[in-house]
Amino acid sequence: MGFDEEAVTDEQREACAVVVMRTMLEDWCDDTGVPFDDALDAFASSRTYELLFDFSSRQWAEGPDNLRFVWEQERRNG
Repeated sequence: MGFDEEAVTDEQREACAVVVMRTMLEDWCDDTGVPFDDALDAFASSRTYELLFDFSSRQWAEGPDNLRFVWEQERRNG
């Protein structure tokens, strides 16, 4: 079951993206022991961050586990 994406505003997409990002980073920091601020700095300079806030990618709607997978792939592949 989907949702009417046209009814979602950019402000709502941005709010979702921030929640997904924060949740993913908190989980990643818990697993790795990296301080949140360091992880946020690293993530904010990544292509995955750009993808998350490119709302046409729909990454904002995919959830924190998917975002983590994409970011970890980027980190591994450079």
